[in-house]
Amino acid sequence: MAQRSQSFAYGTKNESKLGSPSTSTPKPIVYSALLSRIAIELRQRITLSDHIKDDIEYKNTFDGKQMVDKIGLIIQKSDRKLALRIGRLLSAQRFFHDVSYETQLMDSSIHLYEFTNRTLYTLTSPRSLQEVGGGGGGGGSDCWSESESGGDVNAIELAYNQHMPNGIITDLTHCYVPTCWGVKPCYSPICPKRLLQIQREDSIDSLTNFLTNTSTVLPKSTTLATTSLHHDYWADNVDKIIYDGLTKMERKRQENLYELIYTEKDYVQSLEYLQTMWIKPLTERPIIPTSRRESFIRKVFGGIESIYKINIQLLQALQTRQNEHSIIYQVGDILLNYVTDFEPYIRYGSKQYEAKFALENERYINSNFDAFVNATERHPSSLKLEVNGFLTKPTTRLGRYTLLFNEILKHTPPDHPDLEDLPKAVTIIKRFLSRVNIETGQAKNRFDLERIHYNLSFKYKADEMNLDLLNKNRSIIKQGTLKKSLQPDSVEYQVILFDHYLIVAKLKIANGTERYVIQKRPIPIELLSVYLPDTSLNGTKRSSTLMLPYLSPSTSPIMQGRSSTDLGPYKDMTSVPNTKLNQYPIAFQHLGRNSTTHFTLYATSPATRKPWLEKIRLQQEEKNKKSPIFEIVPVVSQYEFVDTNKINHFITFNSGQQYLLAADDGVYVGHHNYKYADTTPHKVLALEKVTQLFAIESTETLLVLADKTLWEYPLDVVNGKPETQPAGRLVQTHVPFFFVGNCLKRTVLCVPKISTLKSVISTYEAVRSIDTLVAASPVNAKRSSGFIDRLLTMRSLTLPSDELHLKKIKDCYVPCEAYAVELSTSMMLITSSRGMIMVDMRTDKPQQLLNPNDRNLAFILEREKEVSSSLNLRQPIKRISIFRTPRNHYFICYDEYAFYIDSKGNRLFNKFLIEWEGTPESFAFSYPFVMAFDSSFIEIRNVITGAIEQIIRGKNMKCINTGHKTELPLIFGCMLDPVKPNYQYVFKIQLCANNLIEQDTSIEPSTLRRS
Repeated sequence: MAQRSQSFAYGTKNESKLGSPSTSTPKPIVYSALLSRIAIELRQRITLSDHIKDDIEYKNTFDGKQMVDKIGLIIQKSDRKLALRIGRLLSAQRFFHDVSYETQLMDSSIHLYEFTNRTLYTLTSPRSLQEVGGGGGGGGSDCWSESESGGDVNAIELAYNQHMPNGIITDLTHCYVPTCWGVKPCYSPICPKRLLQIQREDSIDSLTNFLTNTSTVLPKSTTLATTSLHHDYWADNVDKIIYDGLTKMERKRQENLYELIYTEKDYVQSLEYLQTMWIKPLTERPIIPTSRRESFIRKVFGGIESIYKINIQLLQALQTRQNEHSIIYQVGDILLNYVTDFEPYIRYGSKQYEAKFALENERYINSNFDAFVNATERHPSSLKLEVNGFLTKPTTRLGRYTLLFNEILKHTPPDHPDLEDLPKAVTIIKRFLSRVNIETGQAKNRFDLERIHYNLSFKYKADEMNLDLLNKNRSIIKQGTLKKSLQPDSVEYQVILFDHYLIVAKLKIANGTERYVIQKRPIPIELLSVYLPDTSLNGTKRSSTLMLPYLSPSTSPIMQGRSSTDLGPYKDMTSVPNTKLNQYPIAFQHLGRNSTTHFTLYATSPATRKPWLEKIRLQQEEKNKKSPIFEIVPVVSQYEFVDTNKINHFITFNSGQQYLLAADDGVYVGHHNYKYADTTPHKVLALEKVTQLFAIESTETLLVLADKTLWEYPLDVVNGKPETQPAGRLVQTHVPFFFVGNCLKRTVLCVPKISTLKSVISTYEAVRSIDTLVAASPVNAKRSSGFIDRLLTMRSLTLPSDELHLKKIKDCYVPCEAYAVELSTSMMLITSSRGMIMVDMRTDKPQQLLNPNDRNLAFILEREKEVSSSLNLRQPIKRISIFRTPRNHYFICYDEYAFYIDSKGNRLFNKFLIEWEGTPESFAFSYPFVMAFDSSFIEIRNVITGAIEQIIRGKNMKCINTGHKTELPLIFGCMLDPVKPNYQYVFKIQLCANNLIEQDTSIEPSTLRRS
């Protein structure tokens, strides 16, 4: 008996051991005798998309043919009639319904269907419902309390049993006879194999009756509803003599007119039904609590009365015309007069999605209302049609008008007045339909965004951020479920693709309200990389055909200033094979700071996985199409510098006419303007590992840092060649970097000498030397070779520093390692492991840039305190930049954050904080934008809103001149060439020609408000 019970209930009999020839038959995906199992599998496998029927756009729908196809796939039967029967049984239990609630399931691509909203709460099983409902284990922000979930496990399981279709299809069960093996029926008269051999009738109705009466065990309330009213034909109501005197075309026209009038009467009666059976009782009786009664009636039934007033007048006018004579001559004038007043249809249609949601939510949380709905829907006046069927009638009626009007036009003779009026009416109706579709889409998007916004939380506090979902330009591109793992009972995540972010959340139901707990840090669409893992290699390694995108090789470098990512990884994605059955993974990667981690989620079928890839690709393409704010243009001829000869620095001089470039093998000079077509640089100094340059034009000197040794050269060296290069004057050795700027109205050079525990910054003033003027004369210039060169070289190594074009001012000391130095009008700013230190150049008094007593800066001061007190002798290098804004505020950029301070080091605009997506190595500023250079992209943000405005992608990107406190505010960078990656590509970042940036300094910065 145990074996029989197991065979009957779960279908686990191992037929392969029985030597049965039926083992070659494809095995059903689930035990197909249980209707609930089929329903669960269908919900996961059906691909929802947008369809148009009668000029009305229906979102998240599917057609009848797709439903029948999927059922056949699940039960592994080619019998489409059987699949259709199963589908109709699911529809009878309100698992899905026709979009207009008028027809049962048809095996046709013309008829559209949608899942009932209530199936949202029962997507998988009681166990997953327990997780969704919050009754599962766990702690922290990831779980809602039992009081919030609104019930225990038993309540959730009860809800599951109530809302999921259930029944047994006996002709798909295993036979109860334990010796029933093979393909032939056994002795039992009700053996399922015997039932399969019965010659079924062709009529679908008789098949449904057969299934309901003999092959299923279903609740009594699941009979299919017949919602249409019986009407006589026009010919039955007209005198035979008159009928015989009409032409065939006129008879057809009169039939069409009769259909228009009686369907209008039915439609008006349905509006009266809503007012009589729903609105009035709900208003007068305490079915819904007073606190939300008025709001609920307005949301669900708002607009019904206005529409009724219009259509009752239209019906009366049509009936008056019909009563004048049995043959209606003209109707276009009436229709044209009334269709112009259909404005209430637009508002009603736009609120329909919210109305359905409010209705189902109220049923979920209010048992009194749920009982009222069930009782009212069983009333004879409801025609066995649920309330949603009546609520959709106004929208579907608007689409039906065009069909009815066009049928009348088809059978209207030439030179008839209706030929002029009816096309005008059709045009007006279509305009209304177009507006309804637009308004409905926008309203649905707005409603879903508000619902998510107000029910959103983060699992980890560190991931919290403002997604700006209430922005009027925000939209939901795609929303659906993906599994965490391959296990059948795996947790399902709600994955939502917005126009700007992708989030992965866990859906929880609390008192009928959906709550979204974000599990991963939201990924900006510009920094989202998606690919298909190669499942043959432990399911995690990428396919060899899918490389991490940075720049498409076929893309011109000039176009790399686009606003989003490149689309190379999406090529041939669908060709990646899956070697494991039912394994359809999608891997997501957050480029930037989190690029080392990625996660994989699983779709239930290729059909459900493909839309994710397409939607992400299309959205990133859409980002690319938007006009970028900045563009990158080449400043050096292509393919001049191989990647092994690193470019380290780039400066302009001579009023921006020329540039100098520091590379690992020397110093190069070239033209930097558009008067010269040739931008090819040539080498002027052959030095090893040149990392920094600066041209002091006031003293006509060039400072060169090569292999940590600082040299001074005459500026006219740019006109020479490496073979004739003069000897440089040694300034200092063991120099990691230097800085030249204006301080105390003097041109000052800062040269640090650093160690782990202290740093000494020597300062020099740039001055002109009499010896230099003599050496630069034309007469001596011709003799600067041979013995004199060697003599000058020896002198340069022994001369004191005052013989250089530099006059030492003083030394500044700080008790920590210095990473960068900068000068202001009277201060030296030193970036160190303790943050940024300011030294007054007049008094040598040091102080911290940030006020240590400002509590609003605790998030950065505590981190600096931890780092400085660490036992590690070698602290990680800090990168800090400070920029002054037009409002005389200071914008501070750290490697993780960016914020504002005032002149006293106190934080400004506490609601403003930028958290960089990447790991910036340098920063550039072009108000109102700031640029953070990561090795794989440039992150451009608005310093007013903090929003990401643009991402410029590349490989091995770095800034070689920030344009800050330089001769000209020009920003230069380099990266690997997108076409030939073994070369470097040097570029300049500039505003696009079509972008005129207005500097509105009256707006207070805040990341809580995104534009």
